Amino acid sequence: IVELATGICVGAEALVRWRRRDGSLVRPDLFIPLAEETGLIVPITDQVLDEVVRELNTVLVGDRGLHIAINLSAADIKSGRFIDMIAEKLQHTGIRNEQIWLEATERGFIDVDAARANLDRARRAGHSIAIDDFGTGYSSLQYLQGLPVDALKIDKSFIDTIGRGAATSSVTLHIIEMAKELGLFSVAEGVETEAQAAYLREHGVSFGQGWLFSKPLAAKEFIEFRDASVAKFGKAPEIIRADN
Repeated sequence: IVELATGICVGAEALVRWRRRDGSLVRPDLFIPLAEETGLIVPITDQVLDEVVRELNTVLVGDRGLHIAINLSAADIKSGRFIDMIAEKLQHTGIRNEQIWLEATERGFIDVDAARANLDRARRAGHSIAIDDFGTGYSSLQYLQGLPVDALKIDKSFIDTIGRGAATSSVTLHIIEMAKELGLFSVAEGVETEAQAAYLREHGVSFGQGWLFSKPLAAKEFIEFRDASVAKFGKAPEIIRADN
């Protein structure tokens, strides 16, 4: 995840990959829905955080401007159990809550009251909250105004329309403006061209992620990418949540 105005690497999103014994990969869009249906998504979330702590503890403690974003399931958003789970796993690591950002898709807000209460608890604990894949679900402006979130992540399907004159291309600008009106920062997903990045910078989008900056990386490669970014652009400012 890169700050578009400066090129500084501010963090990354933790991605789950299922590798079979023969080395082939099962696509997340195949196994994640199945995991949600069976309840296995809960231990998967725990495993992701375990791996973040194991592989990135040192770099996160050494760079307080760096964050890792973790995806939350609808079940976790409804139950809120993830808040205590994260607190327990971060204990004695030196990693701050502010460095673990939480992403929730719009389908996680089916129970709006539970989502509001649990996301508010998470924000008060120091975590930043982003609505992932925004624009592909069913969140209304009314819901957005009532949810304690910090960011909208603009889905790649909208970023792909930039500069193509597509009928839906104006939607991207509307989402950007909506984020500004609500006082949220925006993150563009799936940025692949410099033309897209220039458009996003011009319209005040805060951050971007995608193949223009880097393909998905293993932890060791991500640390190398981050170190190269620091050498070229410097570190991001320390993450401080004003409402804590």
